[in-house]
Amino acid sequence: MPFVASIFTSPVKSLALDQPKSVTVGHSGIVEDRRFHLVDVEGRLLTQRQNGRLVQVQSLYFPDTEILSLCFPDGQRVDGLISLGDSVVTAIWGRHVPGKEVNGPWNEALSDFCDSGVRLVKTDSPGESFDEYPVSVLSQGSLDLLKSRVNGGPMLEGRRFRPTFLLGGCSAHEEDFWLGSVIKIGRDLRIKLVSPDPRCAVTTLDPDTGERDIDVPKLLLSYRPNLRTAYFGVYGSVESAGVVSLGDTVDLIEKPVL
Repeated sequence: MPFVASIFTSPVKSLALDQPKSVTVGHSGIVEDRRFHLVDVEGRLLTQRQNGRLVQVQSLYFPDTEILSLCFPDGQRVDGLISLGDSVVTAIWGRHVPGKEVNGPWNEALSDFCDSGVRLVKTDSPGESFDEYPVSVLSQGSLDLLKSRVNGGPMLEGRRFRPTFLLGGCSAHEEDFWLGSVIKIGRDLRIKLVSPDPRCAVTTLDPDTGERDIDVPKLLLSYRPNLRTAYFGVYGSVESAGVVSLGDTVDLIEKPVL
């Protein structure tokens, strides 16, 4: 029986991942996940694609008190009360996401760390900083098969792929055969699986250092050829909100139409 083996979140898009034991999932994904994102001086989205070292920065956000904390690899910690400034609109995967610039010490600290101008943005609505869909699902079985293709290279783990949920108890790429179906996770959450997950240059980066260490898309294409791109895992949209905890079972409640 498939089950939730790991949950991955980050209050700030492209920063280090947290692994909570339980989360609340709404129609925009995990509540307050990716509530913030970064932009450059031109107002363009800034992610690990442009600066892999961002993954070395840990973020903590407490929505009840509006306290945000960033922890840098040299031990520097920058925290304080969120103060919002000018309205901005960020292009994220073809969507125009409204938000407000965050005033405070985080911008200077991030700019120093990245050696370029960086601004922190809080979205007007929760869950707007996702890529194509608010939920991504990957199975440990798929990851294990990929790892078996690496000879003497880095150890591949779930964090590299930054899924919402990493599932145990699945065969390799079993999630691909769920596309078009609805899965139930825990007591209430229902997710419609709608698209394979295309993998980009972020997967070539070490999840601890952000340094490029292995061409994962090329490795995927070596045994999963596709004329468009390398796919790994699946995307989903939320049909019914719910709480998800580690160990919760995953049930296929609406099979895909063939």
